[in-house]
Amino acid sequence: MLILKKNRKHNLNTIQKFIIHSILFLGICFLPVSLFPSEPFNNIQGFYGERAAGLAGAFTAIADDPSGAYYNPAGLGFTHNDGISISASNFKDVKRSYINIDTPGQRYNQTHQGFDPNFIGLLKNFDRWKFAFSIVNTYNYSYNRVDQVNYPLVSPSINSTRNYTKERYNQLLVGPSLAYLLNDKLSLGATLYYLNDTKEVSRTQFQQFSDLSYVMRSYVDNRRTSGLMPVLGIQYQPNPKLSLGFSYRRIFVTGGDRLYNEVYVDSTRRPGSSAVDFIEGTGSGASSIEQGVLTQKPKLVTSIPQTQEMRFGVAFFPTARFLASFDMIHTSGYKVRRNQDEISTFGRRVTYTINDTEVRELTRYSTTNFAAGMEYYLADTFSVLGGIYTNEPNTKPVSWTESAVDLYLQNTFGNQVSASSGDASVIYKVARSGTNPRNEYSRNKGFSLGFSWVTSKSSVSVTYIRETGYGNSRIDPNSLAQSFEYMAQSIYIMVSSRN
Repeated sequence: MLILKKNRKHNLNTIQKFIIHSILFLGICFLPVSLFPSEPFNNIQGFYGERAAGLAGAFTAIADDPSGAYYNPAGLGFTHNDGISISASNFKDVKRSYINIDTPGQRYNQTHQGFDPNFIGLLKNFDRWKFAFSIVNTYNYSYNRVDQVNYPLVSPSINSTRNYTKERYNQLLVGPSLAYLLNDKLSLGATLYYLNDTKEVSRTQFQQFSDLSYVMRSYVDNRRTSGLMPVLGIQYQPNPKLSLGFSYRRIFVTGGDRLYNEVYVDSTRRPGSSAVDFIEGTGSGASSIEQGVLTQKPKLVTSIPQTQEMRFGVAFFPTARFLASFDMIHTSGYKVRRNQDEISTFGRRVTYTINDTEVRELTRYSTTNFAAGMEYYLADTFSVLGGIYTNEPNTKPVSWTESAVDLYLQNTFGNQVSASSGDASVIYKVARSGTNPRNEYSRNKGFSLGFSWVTSKSSVSVTYIRETGYGNSRIDPNSLAQSFEYMAQSIYIMVSSRN
């Protein structure tokens, strides 16, 4: 988060008082600017298909409907219907709670509600060959929020602060699948998804002070990434009561673009070249003019993490009416390093800033999650499904102690060292934990409960999923880490037909 500051030519004490007031008031004034997530902090974003949702995603060793294209395309080899079409819609209600922001009892809530189609699939049988085509909307988050605080008691120099935020994050997979039944016990399959991942952010922050001066910051950040995600699978059924499944997938980024544009205005500045700050960047390069200083910045990130995922599944069919399944899902970590140094010029003065090479926006930590589900037919055409699952964070743990050390180093040394010779300067900046965009750590667990009505030609399913989690977050670089709570509820409505 960029903290709005009044750039005045006052004495040092005035500046220090303003900074202290700003930090104290940060928990109320500036939270909405950086509070919303960049990309998902957990790898499991939802469930896709009719039975997979009811089984809490424990579907790798079954995968015998069109959603098998996503979980394990080899499972399509064991389907028997000539053709199946299936569509699924998902209503999702998400709440993130940040607790004890700067002061005890201060809580900030972020919410999202949306109703979206999340899976559409087609399946066709050609003897031992099976062909499928599916569209998967893995996640679609939208936020639109306006916040205003007037005359805060902790900072009498501030009259009001307003924040306007619009954000949208979406990932879509589209592609064909092919499976081949080698024999009655073994099947191989593959899916090739085209991936489209987008991020659209627009924010404005306005702050007015008691002397009627003001500062304003407004920016837009739009990114689009394209790629391929192949899914390879194998499924083996040694006997009619047992099935084993394995699938592997990886993201390959093939292209992308990004545009960032920011304007910062301070009414106390004198008119001229330094009155307004501009920052603009793309995937090819970025630059800024801030208080008259021209800086060449590193190019923007247009990619997403190219992670790998492996799923292992086991399913048991003890009776014709009952099945139980279990999945282990391992998602790899990801880290990229590149030159992120900056060069600034102001008149004859030249400053070279050495930054950490890790692109923290793309950093992911590996996770291993588990899911278990069951299905029982109470009648020939009516079944109940249920399951439980874990959803571990793909971020680094957020530590209160680390945040305290980070603030001490920042206030004492500025987290940097510098050397000068004439008009040339070199600055080495140590990466701060508080400026890490992956600033949320929550260990989540969830359960599913579903009901399905099935006939020889069609089926209708309704599934309820609830996920909760607890952890820590660091939503502002100038405040300590705080407790965090996550809660999401989803309702899946699925309809399928068989020919």
